[in-house]
Amino acid sequence: MAYDTAFLARLRKPGAPDALAYPATLRWLLRAQNADGSFGTTLPIPKERVLSTVSAVLALAALPPGEHEEIAHRARLAALTYLWEKTADWQTGLTPVGFEQILPTLMDDGRVRQLPLPFDRFAGVTAQREAKLGHIPPTLIYKMPTLLLHSLEYLGSRLDVGAAAAQLSENGSFGNSPSATAYFLERGGAAPAAWAYLDSVVDAEGGVPDVAPFEVFERAWVLYNLARAGIVVPDADRHIRYLASTLTDDGVGCSRTGLRPDADDTAMTLTVLQRYGQSPVAGPLRSFEGIEYFHTFPLEREPSPTVNAHVLEALAACQPFPTRASMEQKVVRFLRDQRVDGAHWVDKWHSSPFYATARVVF
Repeated sequence: MAYDTAFLARLRKPGAPDALAYPATLRWLLRAQNADGSFGTTLPIPKERVLSTVSAVLALAALPPGEHEEIAHRARLAALTYLWEKTADWQTGLTPVGFEQILPTLMDDGRVRQLPLPFDRFAGVTAQREAKLGHIPPTLIYKMPTLLLHSLEYLGSRLDVGAAAAQLSENGSFGNSPSATAYFLERGGAAPAAWAYLDSVVDAEGGVPDVAPFEVFERAWVLYNLARAGIVVPDADRHIRYLASTLTDDGVGCSRTGLRPDADDTAMTLTVLQRYGQSPVAGPLRSFEGIEYFHTFPLEREPSPTVNAHVLEALAACQPFPTRASMEQKVVRFLRDQRVDGAHWVDKWHSSPFYATARVVF
């Protein structure tokens, strides 16, 4: 939450450069700082803490006069001390999705503002960003809905605000991402729908989620786990109807709007529909099939064992079709090859190997 909350804390009210658009987000940040000066998770995921802490430093470094100046100054110094003295292990652990694109952009922003950040320590990430972006047409993000929209801020000063406006979703967001939407507005984007979207995602305490809305994900995962536990859900029918209504020939994403379909939500939705008495077909999964495994999204760099485990379960839940056995065999081979030390699995979508291993075993 700290990463996205910090982006909203940077926004000013339209026409009032000395007034925060969302003052509650600043108060949330100041309360949420960890004891070691970092922001973000307290789990052993150093890269996530680096992203969240740099994002918070940028927000705290450019506050309007009178906005908790003394407290914000102390918080910023503590965060900078953390980045300089306590990030020697930053290359260990899970790599959050989008890390290589986003961190260099945050550091570029800090350099422009002449902030005393440890630029040299993270310089190698910039080369990774350029290598990855070299495979992506520069104008792709402006021409079609892609997962890149969820991290629109990775473009930094290269963002074409006018061209990006064409990809604003019907819910007012870019890829259901508060940070991407806030960055668009900070860079001069003019869209009342984007302001309305941000108004809707700030919680009562000032915190902001990483993604919103995600009502398809919520319904599918909750119903799936309750069914696996043998718990009867009295009100399940209306949720099943909703899930069925969101499923298209191309699949479904974590929400009806904002993000393109993905294999994970599609697979889980198909499985849930079958567990609650429907007879789904596997057609929506076909667009995610690759040569050796199923992709979560197009342009995915690293495959996901948990997504493929969910696809395997969904294939078994769907009506029989001629190529089902070959698809299942493909996924089984992939999952066998992905074992760590021949015993367990890890995954980019979750920090714990217990989650990934459980998903594959189930």
